[in-house]
Amino acid sequence: MPVKIAASLMCANLLDLARDIRALERGEVDLLHIDVMDGHFVPNLALSFELAEKVVRNTQVPVDLHLMVARPENFIEAIRRVGPLAVSYHIESTVSPVRLTRTLKAMGIQVGVALNPSTPAEAIRYLVEEVDFALLMTVEPGFAGQKFIPQVLPKIRTVRQMLDSFLKGRAIVVDGNLTPEWAKQCIVAGATVLVAGTSSLFREGADLYTTCRDFRAHVNNVEQQRVSAVSLDLLGSS
Repeated sequence: MPVKIAASLMCANLLDLARDIRALERGEVDLLHIDVMDGHFVPNLALSFELAEKVVRNTQVPVDLHLMVARPENFIEAIRRVGPLAVSYHIESTVSPVRLTRTLKAMGIQVGVALNPSTPAEAIRYLVEEVDFALLMTVEPGFAGQKFIPQVLPKIRTVRQMLDSFLKGRAIVVDGNLTPEWAKQCIVAGATVLVAGTSSLFREGADLYTTCRDFRAHVNNVEQQRVSAVSLDLLGSS
């Protein structure tokens, strides 16, 4: 599965969001990642369902909605109005994850379950047959610019094994401080979607189109190296 880049609009210039979205389109990002926060599940307020709806209506790039909210089941109608390609909710935020997942999938939306850094992979084992993807936070959720938590890397490997044990090819999204080096380590561990923010795309003073192309080239290079290494391992074992 080719590694995809999801641009985190939380890190964009919200005073000139349309311009940034046009640059991301030209830079050929795969997804626009929109964080919706409620000030309860995380101690911050970020983007809104209303803004997400406007973004969906004004771009051809698929939108990935990341719910950092308490009781996400209370926002079903708001999600329906947005009409995203995909939605992820945090396992820590709801008492009815199976019902929530099935309700969203019945709307034709891809559904993922998200894990905070401190939450073990085992917390989502019973959802492996329900969800389309998993999202692993590599920082504490709520704020941009935090340090990457390297202890998440083995959890990526564990979740990759869990997902593949039922159905291969499903995505693992990683989110938080994905510098080129941390992005490389996440890819090697099994991540297939990188949520790119201030550490990769939205760098202060840098041209957004250029950072998109540079990060894409880096990701493609890492992926080629990984595939080559796997091929050599297979040849060595034959």
